[in-house]
Amino acid sequence: MQSLLIPLAAAIFWLLSCPEPALAYLDPGTGSFIFQLVIGSALAGLTAVKLFWSRIVEKFKPKAETSSRDES
Repeated sequence: MQSLLIPLAAAIFWLLSCPEPALAYLDPGTGSFIFQLVIGSALAGLTAVKLFWSRIVEKFKPKAETSSRDES
């Protein structure tokens, strides 16, 4: 197992250290679009937490013990 691991690690290192050019172009609007996705996802997550806050709090509250007075 270990004899296979060293050549595999060397091959992965070689492939990652010699990248080819991507020949790609990112439009200036791409950064704005990614920013909008991040902000929108964060706001959607906060809205979901706000809507289900009471259910979230119930999970962490200790359960109330029933007293002998309630049983009689």
